[in-house]
Amino acid sequence: MKDTFKIDEFITRFGAIPEFVTADIVGFYAEFEPLITKQAVSKRIEKLVKTGVLKKTGRGTYTLGTQSDYSPVPDRLLVKLNKKLRTKYSQVQFCLWNTKQLNEFMLHQPGRFYALVETEPDMVEYVFNYLSGFNKNVFDSADTKTIEKYAAGLFNCIIIKPLVTEAPIKEINKIRTAELEKILVDIFCDTELYVAQQGYEMLTIYQTAFEKYTLSLSKLLRYAARRGKRNQLTEFLEEIEITKKIDL
Repeated sequence: MKDTFKIDEFITRFGAIPEFVTADIVGFYAEFEPLITKQAVSKRIEKLVKTGVLKKTGRGTYTLGTQSDYSPVPDRLLVKLNKKLRTKYSQVQFCLWNTKQLNEFMLHQPGRFYALVETEPDMVEYVFNYLSGFNKNVFDSADTKTIEKYAAGLFNCIIIKPLVTEAPIKEINKIRTAELEKILVDIFCDTELYVAQQGYEMLTIYQTAFEKYTLSLSKLLRYAARRGKRNQLTEFLEEIEITKKIDL
């Protein structure tokens, strides 16, 4: 599955332009594929319109679609955790997010959430011990039996997890947090940890996320490959017809 649509570059190129024409899009793709035909570009335009990346404003004129970037505001707990961790481990990599962020994509709203603190694998034990000194509801993601037994009854516990290298992360309000592509892959891979997001909820989460936000399928699959689940995730996306909508 090749990134022939160049979504990230496309949005960067046309994001600040109120309206553009077919010739502009042809010129854009010709920079990457000099021999591309207008007919081939027309087919790409059709798919980009169907998926919401593009919106038609007239005959042969377009603007970027209404989908937006995923930029959740970190909650108070994440802000507090970030402050403590940055003070103690200023040179260590972290990624903080909360499972309550998934509620906007779900049919059934869980009443309890996990704050995820992902860090370098060799720092997991140190971070676990450090945060346990401030909060008794801290768990190691590897201890799934304890999490299942005790965390389910807690409103907002903290789970320490190894951070996968090259994971999609961005900074919001000076907090390094997960991009939506990372979250989607993680709930697909870590079924024992994200129990509330499995089954039909998983399907709903993926479909709603792709409808509501601008996502990079190539970034999603690259991270899935890092987690050893690229083929399985590709099959899942085909089953729920995400890849029928756009073949990136």
